[in-house]
Amino acid sequence: MKRVFGILSALAAFGGMPTAASAQPGTPGAPPPAAAPASTTIRPTIAVFNMAAVMRDYDKAKYQVYLLKKMQIDRSGNSMKLRGEIIKLNQVLQSTTDPTLKSKYEKDMMEYQHKYQVEESDVKKLLNDEASKMISKLYDEIKLVVDKTADMNGYHIVFAYPDAVTPEEQANPYLKELKLKPPAAQPFYVSKQVDITGIVVQTLNAWYPPTDERGQKVDVAKLPPLEPPAPPGTATPGTGAPATGVPATGVPATGVPAAGAVPGRPTK
Repeated sequence: MKRVFGILSALAAFGGMPTAASAQPGTPGAPPPAAAPASTTIRPTIAVFNMAAVMRDYDKAKYQVYLLKKMQIDRSGNSMKLRGEIIKLNQVLQSTTDPTLKSKYEKDMMEYQHKYQVEESDVKKLLNDEASKMISKLYDEIKLVVDKTADMNGYHIVFAYPDAVTPEEQANPYLKELKLKPPAAQPFYVSKQVDITGIVVQTLNAWYPPTDERGQKVDVAKLPPLEPPAPPGTATPGTGAPATGVPATGVPATGVPAAGAVPGRPTK
């Protein structure tokens, strides 16, 4: 489940990367940044997009996560039944003093535990396999949109980076620590002029809207909440609570430039 939400992020189109002197104000009492050496070669045009923001705002990605969660809930019925039997057997075992019966219940308990473990393993494998297929497809769609945007805007390099999307996430100390240990090509400062996240999201949602099994477009903002079945012996959960793991809808895209060239959808 988490794998799907660790992969997608942003797109938009705009100008080149600013120089250090123009991108950031000078520090009082410090010497100005050194000027870049003069060169007759053409500077590469660079753009970036936030992969976390793409995953958050790409409707199809959100719908795929919703479907995974629904699949997990649908397949959990058998596991819940086995778990209920294990709980009942455990209660009987604790109150049984007859050695013969106790031995029989212990054997039954081992069989139910084995069945439960097999069922859980099967469900986990199914979800992982489905997640891998979804990730591969979503990657291909994002790659095509980024390639087309870079081509029509003349970008030489486009970096994908993971970063906070909301103000709450930006204040998270854990994320700050991660950014102090960046992977290769992790942008530490990003100007809005080169951030194409918004256009990537806009184009993805236009080119690849989520559709159901009948081919009808899905409005992810109107998906019903998913409720996992209640464990044996517990009260039935109330309705209306948001589904765990399903991304929030209606979040505005980050880094949307005031203008920019959006690629036309390629013909099939």
